[in-house]
Amino acid sequence: MMAATTIRMLALAFSAVLTTTAGDSVLDVGSRKQLFIDYKFIESAEGVTLIMNPPARTGGIVIQPDAPWENGMAVGSYSSVIRENGKVRVWYGVLDKRHEPHQNPDFMGVAYAESADGIHFVKPRLGLVEHNGSRQNNLVFPVDPTKLAVGGGSVWIDENPACPPDERYKSWQKIYPKRGTGIRGPHRIFVSPDGIRWRLSDKLVTGLRAADTQPTWFWDPRLKRYIGYSREWARLAPGGQFRLASYNESDDMFHWRGMQIVLSPDEIDFTASIRPLIEPREMTVEKETWTPVLQPKAAVSEQADRREPDADQVPVPGAPLDIYGPGVFRCEGADDVYIALMSTFHHWDNRVPDSWPDTGNVRLAVSRDGRHFQNPGGRQPFLRLGPAGAFDSRWVWALPRPVRMADELWVYYFGGNRDHASRLDPDAPGGAERTGISRAVMRADGFVSADFDYAGGSLITPPVRFAGSRLELNIDTGGGGVGRVELFHADGSPLPGFTLADADQISTNNVRAVASWRGNKDISALAGKPVRLHFKMRAAKLYAFQFR
Repeated sequence: MMAATTIRMLALAFSAVLTTTAGDSVLDVGSRKQLFIDYKFIESAEGVTLIMNPPARTGGIVIQPDAPWENGMAVGSYSSVIRENGKVRVWYGVLDKRHEPHQNPDFMGVAYAESADGIHFVKPRLGLVEHNGSRQNNLVFPVDPTKLAVGGGSVWIDENPACPPDERYKSWQKIYPKRGTGIRGPHRIFVSPDGIRWRLSDKLVTGLRAADTQPTWFWDPRLKRYIGYSREWARLAPGGQFRLASYNESDDMFHWRGMQIVLSPDEIDFTASIRPLIEPREMTVEKETWTPVLQPKAAVSEQADRREPDADQVPVPGAPLDIYGPGVFRCEGADDVYIALMSTFHHWDNRVPDSWPDTGNVRLAVSRDGRHFQNPGGRQPFLRLGPAGAFDSRWVWALPRPVRMADELWVYYFGGNRDHASRLDPDAPGGAERTGISRAVMRADGFVSADFDYAGGSLITPPVRFAGSRLELNIDTGGGGVGRVELFHADGSPLPGFTLADADQISTNNVRAVASWRGNKDISALAGKPVRLHFKMRAAKLYAFQFR
């Protein structure tokens, strides 16, 4: 499903030993956490499957437009979350419900809420932005809504060591200047010293081919520059268009270069729409063709009147799926892992009014370099729509980065019960529109796991060089599973004292289970030397390993 080559075996069990191209090269892992998101740490395996692990929806709304000053407002799709200094901080989009059809509301802005536990949020009266004749609200920008509206942006902390303190927080926003203001767009950067007091930077954003919806960005210490992901449009020949996402680089977050398409629907996605229903009573003869051809009336496009004789009679298809937002971030604490919680917009016209989907859910994509992504879920949703009648039954959108809470990751997401065409869920209680931010919960570093068969499985890594004195595993053996770890020399020969016969059984559900051999956990004597790890397990899920 990616622009880059997809590893199609990612969700298939190994029926025989798989050998990769790692050869005799040694991977320097130091004491950094290593995730099983792909085959990087699998040189050979049998009875092992790489599995995507979706989060569990809680179903509860943590932020909704319920403050007195939010009367007549809705929560927008595009929001951001950061956990900092013991608080979960959310910048959420708000907009007026009342507006002309197919037009943006006059007011679109960003509000702020915070929480000590990530569940119960407070909306402070900040007194910064005047709206509806009052500053008694939690709005943070635009500072002057009479000059512009904002929508489709993201907030994050600038981790560039050279970043000025008064610009530590940045928000890359799509702006809608009011007539006569002279403000230039369509994309600008807001900056802030604290995430509360914002100003519009005077610098213009340049170098992007296009940028739409909610771009995500971060300072990448591996590349020592900013990485930005923006939504693009592409046209089909001879007609139709679809959405995809691009990778861009910048030294200052204002001047971008190196655009590369990285998230896009592919051939399989383009065959996913429902097949047309043929109803003979709705068919007619195309008079402009040399040979009469039966075709559904609804399938005759505006181009039909301009077709040449012998032209192809197949209707031009549109994309049944778009990448609506990239949602890319560096995985906190993991070594060279980039995650995309990308919004996928599903739509097609099956010629029956009001019956086609027009909804969005979230897929997972993973990468080692931020450019080449793989889809480990077999195109299944990572975050599904809620049940009929729920607030999130028609649209879900993940806030770009999950929040680490103890040994869990909380995926905050927007939910709405109207679809992209503004059709309300017919099961909505009382016929009321609902929007809000909720959360889904997953295991820390649990995006993908190497699952060992009930009958047992074996996984051998390529040679690795580590630093530390013990080996920790993020593992879940369930009630009846078990695991052991054997250490090899780089050439595959067993290391005395660290063989399977020496290995202690691991039966636990623990993100930091320590491997041992006859009670010995100390492997410091092997630090700096190339070794292979042999995981021998049954009925177990192995998410990650780390030397400490």
